[in-house]
Parts: sequence; C-alpha cells; structure tokens
Amino acid sequence: MATESDQVARPRRRDAVATRKALLDAARALMAEHGVAGTSTRDVATAAGVNQTLVYRYFGSKEKLFSEAAESNVTGADLIIEQTPLDELVSALLTRVLGMSATSGADTDIAALASAANDETVRAIIRERIERGFGDRLAQRLDGPDAALRAELVAAMITGIAFLYRKIGTTALTGADRATLDGWVRSMAAPLLASPEAGNH
Repeated sequence: MATESDQVARPRRRDAVATRKALLDAARALMAEHGVAGTSTRDVATAAGVNQTLVYRYFGSKEKLFSEAAESNVTGADLIIEQTPLDELVSALLTRVLGMSATSGADTDIAALASAANDETVRAIIRERIERGFGDRLAQRLDGPDAALRAELVAAMITGIAFLYRKIGTTALTGADRATLDGWVRSMAAPLLASPEAGNH
C-alpha cells in the first residue's frame, strides 16, 4: 500500500524528469539557432519555462547541459548504421534526418548542429558523432580500401542534404518527391557502400 510520502515523491519524480527534458529540448533548439556561445543558461531556462537554478541542479554547468543535449538519444541512429542492410541504409538515414525536428526529442540532427558549428563545443560534438557512427560503425561493415573515408563521405552526403533541405530550403531539393530524392541519393551512395567485387573501384 502506497504511503503518503510515496504519493508525494512520485509527482516530484515525474516533474524532475519533465523539467530535465524541457531543458534539454530548449538547449537543443537554441544551440542549433544561436550556437553555444550565443545562448545563456538563462535563455535555456526561459525557453523551458523554469528557474535558471534548475540548469545547474540537473546538469552542473552550461557545458554539460549542451553536451548532453547534443548527445541525447543517439542510440537510434547508431542502430540504423549498425543493423540496416547496406542497400537500404541511405534510405533509412535520409528518412530519419528529413523527418526530425530540433525540438522533437529525437536525437539531435547533425544538420541543425552544423548551423552552429562556429562553436568549438559544437564542432567537437559533430566530429565525435560522425567519427563514432560512420568512421567506426559503418566503416567496420565496408569491404575494401579507404573504408573510413568512404563512410565519412556518406556522412557528408547525408548531412549536406539535410542541411540544404531543413536549414536552407533550396527549391529543387525541398520540392522533390521523396521517391525521386531517395533514388538519386541511393545511386550517389552506392559506389561508396559497395564491395570492390561489385565494381566500385
């Protein structure tokens, strides 16, 4: 049987989880728009609708807040890279990056972070994520020479497309139907993902 103290603690726990998520979502959106240097903990707290002191209570510092915001929920993207058949990988990644929102709670979009890449903190996060997800995980799945380079070229392709589509809004790219876009991107990536026996060299 729940005690009175249990009944009090449970809402507090839920509030803490919700507040932490609100701070991470706000930090993610503001970082993508203004960069780390251009965003204060007060800005984040205001956007999240909470007191600034909660930033330090839950994260300890501005740097830890932004690092965690950028790293939140990357497992899904890593699983796509590790488990999706290579001939379907680019389509899966494209669907993910074009369907995400910077404030959706999904993992932080590299294209959104790229707009704030004048900050060394953001550059380091982007570099680590690409090298971990593509340079390590994807490269291990590729046969033949220059596997890490080929994997990072796939990352450059996906990131560039997402940046133009979501942040710049170029006409032809945003106006293309998904099947057409998917077909062209798959054909571009195929030589990078194919084994040497398949004639990519």
